[in-house]
Amino acid sequence: MTIARDIMSKKVISIEPTVSATEVAKLMDRNNVSCVVLTKDEKPYGIITERDLLSKITAQNKKSSDLTAKDIMSSPITLVSSYTPVDEVAQKMIANKIRRVVVSDGEQPIGIITVTDFVKHLNSILGNSESYKKDIYDNLFEEYDHWNY
Repeated sequence: MTIARDIMSKKVISIEPTVSATEVAKLMDRNNVSCVVLTKDEKPYGIITERDLLSKITAQNKKSSDLTAKDIMSSPITLVSSYTPVDEVAQKMIANKIRRVVVSDGEQPIGIITVTDFVKHLNSILGNSESYKKDIYDNLFEEYDHWNY
């Protein structure tokens, strides 16, 4: 059985709620991540995603230097244990209509699972199947005639 720890991204950037939104964007860019976790007393309580930056700053024509991480975070966040089976993680993501969950060991964030992590996991399962590879190859050329340029 595959568990959260097996597919999670181990790179978690944690920040305090007082960090400016500008600094949040710089941290995300510098660390090549799509989200950061807000912590209070080392416990995760919020998340900021690329979508939060767009919808809560850019789309509303606000100045990022005037906002703090707390102003733009999404909360509450969904936490899972590192031993949670991945099918349960997927069910939580679907039920809550979210793209990311924070993996914690006790109350400390140790990883993030994103939709991309699930795609990589699915590819590793299906990629080992020769019949799957053949089907993809066959379907690629079958669909080629219908592509528009």
